[in-house]
Amino acid sequence: MDKAAFIAATRFARRTVVTARSEQVDFRVPVRQGQLVELVARVGEVGRSSMQVDVELYTEDPHAGTRHLCTSGRFVMIALDANGRTAPIAG
Repeated sequence: MDKAAFIAATRFARRTVVTARSEQVDFRVPVRQGQLVELVARVGEVGRSSMQVDVELYTEDPHAGTRHLCTSGRFVMIALDANGRTAPIAG
């Protein structure tokens, strides 16, 4: 989930980003062996150099086609400049 948040934040900011923290992560149902998983990440609130990214993990039974929201979480990502210091997000 953190990697999905990283990808969404990097695409949004067009900068190097790091995870500042993971906030709430809710586990609803387990991922079973043989199931497919899909991660959906969306940038929500944006500050000067930080972003909140909401990530949802869905499971799918490849034979039955049933799909369920398994886990959701919120991550705070920080944009960095070439020197590793916080950098503004153009937007």
